[in-house]
Amino acid sequence: MATYNNVQLSNPDLLPVEYAAEVIRDLPAASAALALSRRVNMPARTQVLPVLSVLPHAYWVSGQSQDSTGLKQTSKAEWKNVNLIVDEIAVLVPIPDAYMQDSQFPVWEETRPLIVEAIGAAIDAAILFGVNKPAVWTSAPIYQGCHAAGNVTLSTAGTDLGQVVAHAARDLKKNDGYRVTGFASEPGLQWELVGLRNQDGTPIYTNSLPGAIPTGLYGFPLREVENGSWDSDEAKLIMGDWSKSIIGVRQDITFTRHDSGVINDDQGKVVFNAMQQDSTIWRAVMRLAWATANPVNRIAADQTSAGTGRFPWWAILNASTYDYS
Repeated sequence: MATYNNVQLSNPDLLPVEYAAEVIRDLPAASAALALSRRVNMPARTQVLPVLSVLPHAYWVSGQSQDSTGLKQTSKAEWKNVNLIVDEIAVLVPIPDAYMQDSQFPVWEETRPLIVEAIGAAIDAAILFGVNKPAVWTSAPIYQGCHAAGNVTLSTAGTDLGQVVAHAARDLKKNDGYRVTGFASEPGLQWELVGLRNQDGTPIYTNSLPGAIPTGLYGFPLREVENGSWDSDEAKLIMGDWSKSIIGVRQDITFTRHDSGVINDDQGKVVFNAMQQDSTIWRAVMRLAWATANPVNRIAADQTSAGTGRFPWWAILNASTYDYS
């Protein structure tokens, strides 16, 4: 028997290919990073994207002189590469055979959300906070990148969170030259916004209580990370120009199922035996790449011209829970 990611496999049985299409379709709802980022389809394991590193400049020919025979100056635009390198992400879901044999039990409809949620959580944890980020992804995780660039703001309880966000967005544009296209946040942030009141007790972000709570913030999408990967001890919200977060998708999700597989833990100990426990293991494998682009712009043409560094994102920290160590 072969071993794959601590799973011993035998007699794999391919599942219908349309299952892959269903998971790809559902993934943006389970992953904030995937929903907000720029997606590209990759024809190979590695792809190189050009990013502007030097801006061209225009010059007045005559300058302060009235002489119209001045020489036109030269300029240049330079590009550097961003490498997208694919790594695999996998999830295993054991299903008891009794459920598989029960025609009244919708096995796939119950299993698909688990697979989608697991993949979405792994993507968000790696891209946003660097948890188990593949070594071949050389870009810094977005949260750590915000710290390295000095793009962080503390948010204390009882403050007008919308104002804190607005001031940070202003600084991101003023100093780094990047606009905000969306927000990723801890779960429940929309309700926190609804609960904020001014000194007169009037709701700040809604005019009336009836009806569904508003979605988004300042007209841009706000994606609460509900898959368990968000670290509220570190950040409340991350905002920025998500077109600079690039996810490469090979779109070759494969599904197999195994009726005699053995699942081991990191120490090699068997934690699940499909044959002995009368179960089937469903395995999904997806291949993704991710990188960030940080091109020069007219406001911050130099990498270190704004604060401690130019970066496309800004993090709002939870002052009450943030670890200062």
